[in-house]
Amino acid sequence: MSLSRIMDSLDEELLCVICRDIFVDPVTLPCGHNFCSDCVAQLKHWVGNSEPATDDEDDDHATSSSRAVPCYTCPLCHSSCPMSLELRRNVALHNIVERHWQRGQAGCSSLSCDLCKGIQRAPADKSCVNCGQSFCALHLMPHQENLAFRDHVLVKPTANISHLCKRHGKELELYCQTDQCPLCAYCMLPTETSHHHHQVLKLTDATSTIKDECKCELAKVEKNLAAVDNGLCDLEETASAQKDKLKKQQQTHLDFFRKVQLFLYIEERAWKKRFSVTTAQVNLMVDRKVAKLKQSQATLQQAKSTLQIAFCMENPMLLLQVLSSVRSTEIKEQDLGLRELQEVTNHLRNLESHFTKSRDIPHILTALGELFSNQVIELDTSSAHPQLKISRKGTTVEAVEEKQNEQCTAERFNTSFNVLAKTGYTTGLHYWEVSVKNIPSWAVGMAYQSIPRTPPGSRLGAEENSWAFSCSSEGLCCAQHSMEVMSFRSEKHPEKIGVYLDCDSGILAFCDADSVQCLYTFYCTLKAPVFPVFCPKFNEEEEFSMVPMTIHSGIIN
Repeated sequence: MSLSRIMDSLDEELLCVICRDIFVDPVTLPCGHNFCSDCVAQLKHWVGNSEPATDDEDDDHATSSSRAVPCYTCPLCHSSCPMSLELRRNVALHNIVERHWQRGQAGCSSLSCDLCKGIQRAPADKSCVNCGQSFCALHLMPHQENLAFRDHVLVKPTANISHLCKRHGKELELYCQTDQCPLCAYCMLPTETSHHHHQVLKLTDATSTIKDECKCELAKVEKNLAAVDNGLCDLEETASAQKDKLKKQQQTHLDFFRKVQLFLYIEERAWKKRFSVTTAQVNLMVDRKVAKLKQSQATLQQAKSTLQIAFCMENPMLLLQVLSSVRSTEIKEQDLGLRELQEVTNHLRNLESHFTKSRDIPHILTALGELFSNQVIELDTSSAHPQLKISRKGTTVEAVEEKQNEQCTAERFNTSFNVLAKTGYTTGLHYWEVSVKNIPSWAVGMAYQSIPRTPPGSRLGAEENSWAFSCSSEGLCCAQHSMEVMSFRSEKHPEKIGVYLDCDSGILAFCDADSVQCLYTFYCTLKAPVFPVFCPKFNEEEEFSMVPMTIHSGIIN
């Protein structure tokens, strides 16, 4: 073996396996392996930070490892070394490393290796034009062994590598105006065809040309920068203006809603007072008529008793006296108030129609009543689960044990007890109510026509094609749509659910129709007609209740 190979093999023994560089202030572990002192300190730091803390209070369950002296392991043999052990410098290895530095500096150029660490870095053996760095013989090994560096150009140690051609490693002396790049003399050889017929100048003579090109690029950059600045200003102004418009629009809508709420509040109080006054007037009228009629009734009862006594008398004179007394107290028909009584009775019968006349109801309330009262929902029997019993009018549905339809079609739900409505909605406001009293588990909601008829997508709210509000026998309510799930426990089991749908705004709300309290609201983006869907048996484990689910269309029934 030659002397140079022997020296190269000795150089490899001077490498620290942690930093993969020549030893700096080497120390020896108890196992005999050597490392840089800084590398060992860093190893201790890693082990100390990754070691889990032990709980001093839980002595019964503490492991033996948590009570042991903290240790770290040798990266080569994994032998344990106490953290508290003070390591000493390997003097012999340190002297060998010093001699290695001295030998390298004596036989090589003054340029140092860019990858070596420490104050005394090894001299550079080669410089790589592509990497822009200089390497000693040890750090040059990847360029000689790794195929990834096979196209890199290695030259003698050079301080200013940026002036060398990355293809040929020669001084850049020329400038190609066509490609706007520097060249070396080798780039113009006949074998190099990439710059043939190009306009080539000496690099020293191309200063003015390069400056002109820099001015052109500067003008382009300034133009683009000005365009970007103007775009940013326009964007900020537009965004600010739109924010102001949105804020004003929001305030306008909020003011409108507040006015509507105020109007409804005033109308509600006025109508309450109106009903209260009318009720008081009716009570007073009835009380007066009843008092007058009772007075007439008492007088007539007295006359009746007197006449009945007269039938037992035989003395004509006494009979004449009784008859005369009765005639003197006789109450005529007009005094009885029978005609007025009939008028009062007719007036009471017309009170209900009086309050329902359109001229007596505000226009906005009439419009709202017409908007919601025209909704008609009829169930689609072709989509119903075979064990759902639907009324002839299509307004009630009940889950039963016996199959109501043996025909299996692609439109029919075969596992979930679901049924769709015949009509879907794409625009407008819609409202309906569903009676769910005494039904153990149920669900109501909306779904696209494309909702799967088989599990798992057929369960309401399980995927993006349906929205559901359900309730179990334990009083657990759940609103679900795909990954959006909201569960809460209700103290009072809802008996009638109101469903409000605003297709244009994408609002789907479920409320307790009896207490007029909103239970949950979905904010949707409807992409196709949505259909009301009903499930009188949401949990398959529940028993059949034999109680129908009834659909009421509109608010005013």
